[in-house]
Amino acid sequence: MLKILRYSFIAAFILLVQTKSISQIQFQIKPSASEIGKEDVLQVEYKVSGALDATNFSQPDFAKWKVLSGPAYSSQQISVNGKTESSISYVFSLQPKSAGIFSIPAASVDVDGKKLSCAPVNITVKNTAHVAGATAASNGLQLPGGFFQEDILGEDEIDKASVLQPGETAASKIKDNIFVKVNANKTSCVVGEPILVTYELFTRLRSQSKVAKQPAINGCTVYEMTTEDQLPQIAKYKGKEYKSYIIRKIQLFPLQAGDLKLDIASVDNEITLFKRNSSGNMTPVTQSVTVSSEPLTIHVNPLPEKNKPAEFNGTIGNFNISAKANKIIDTAEDNNILEIAIEGYGNFQSINCPKINWPKNTEHFDNTEKSDINKMAFPASGTKTFFIPFIAKQSGKIIIPPIEFTYLDISSNQYKTVRSDSIMLTVAPALKKGSELNKISQDITNHKYIWIVPAIALLAGISWWLRFGRKNQQLKNESITVTEHAKEEIITAPIEEEKISEPIVITDADKLNELLTLETDKEFFTQAKQLAIELLQKQKDDLKNSGLLQIIEQCNEALYSPIAIVNKETVFTSLEKLI
Repeated sequence: MLKILRYSFIAAFILLVQTKSISQIQFQIKPSASEIGKEDVLQVEYKVSGALDATNFSQPDFAKWKVLSGPAYSSQQISVNGKTESSISYVFSLQPKSAGIFSIPAASVDVDGKKLSCAPVNITVKNTAHVAGATAASNGLQLPGGFFQEDILGEDEIDKASVLQPGETAASKIKDNIFVKVNANKTSCVVGEPILVTYELFTRLRSQSKVAKQPAINGCTVYEMTTEDQLPQIAKYKGKEYKSYIIRKIQLFPLQAGDLKLDIASVDNEITLFKRNSSGNMTPVTQSVTVSSEPLTIHVNPLPEKNKPAEFNGTIGNFNISAKANKIIDTAEDNNILEIAIEGYGNFQSINCPKINWPKNTEHFDNTEKSDINKMAFPASGTKTFFIPFIAKQSGKIIIPPIEFTYLDISSNQYKTVRSDSIMLTVAPALKKGSELNKISQDITNHKYIWIVPAIALLAGISWWLRFGRKNQQLKNESITVTEHAKEEIITAPIEEEKISEPIVITDADKLNELLTLETDKEFFTQAKQLAIELLQKQKDDLKNSGLLQIIEQCNEALYSPIAIVNKETVFTSLEKLI
């Protein structure tokens, strides 16, 4: 029965943790306003709350809107009084194409292997340029870095680049001095290998620019790396200096072999050029032009078959593995947890819990996992940790053999296997199955024994009255009826000495049983620790001293550690064996 209760507790705990984590995750659209003017700018945030990791954000189709910038990716974790709140956001800046009531379309994202979708939100666009409280449009460059400024290399450079020389056309001037490029760190890879892709606007002209089309990415897992704090950079291209603005920066993980065609990005520009007139003065000439990136194809090769291990599951990068048990000194039939950490950089989404060759005298349960991954680094780096509850079924020495993890090291194009150290556990015998221990396992708080306390008090009161109260009453009656002669007889008669009650001695066994009446964990472990200290002070057996020191350590863990897994049954049984 005790074993069944333990297993049920573990299963219920895992289910509770999983249910709680899923129910707390929300995916919502958060617009900066519900009503704007037709020339205002609307900031739209697609926010995943309660998740540390999200992938494969689907780019919405903003048919009724101009996309000025986005998506800008951000993630944050806030801890207050031990409670951690996390969120992931994809932010767009939009401008309406006309007045009316328009929908901000739904999107989807993958969280912990599950696809989440958000509900669309309606925005009212008034037939006026600006609505109070909304964000007015800026005249400067607007790109996903979150900045609004002019494309300025320096006045001298701008003046030179923006002047149409004799025989030079506006089209040729624009073609050579403003363009969008897409760059990938490599154009040939294998399935699952991380690829860094950057879309940038290069310009040497006076212009006001807005993103017209963001690239759609298909056939890949995508980590967004575009942030709101990216500033323009000076970049050299074919011997000329340009101001470069990041339109989108992403980390891709191809899902299948073949050609991966990267979509184009487009930017609308209003460019001001200068032409010298017949009088020698400069006359401004305004040109509206849309520039787009050239398509780019990445060839994705299958994974190498030579020396491919059977246990390989698609992980690419460079990793190490470690493993530990929460308790290396255990008790048979008691709960323990094996913790496996895989740390490194590369393709984390393909990492699953490694195979464990469990010893025959153990039983294990479903694992949970935790990811701590920096997706803004390339390649993504961090740690993925797995927690596997298990129970040792017999006493003695148990060895969990080394745990292996295999990945493809792309730098050497070779499969590598890393191993953890083996783990040795010392397991004490299981709890006895006697009636007293069954009582503990059925109700460790012992609420049903509380009636014993007032019952003992009542019996003590009756005993006192029988011994002292009735005797006093008898003496009082005799003193009223006796004569002087009787008094003399009483005085001359030998006086029988009253027996003195022996002091009550509380034994160690009594103190142990008293633990059964304590309701709270704090009271139980505090009293159990004190009893163990008293036993240690008068104990000369080294073996028993070692056991008492372990009990004191377990009580300290239960009292002061935030993740203690020590239970009352273990401590009670250990004390019972030593008394």
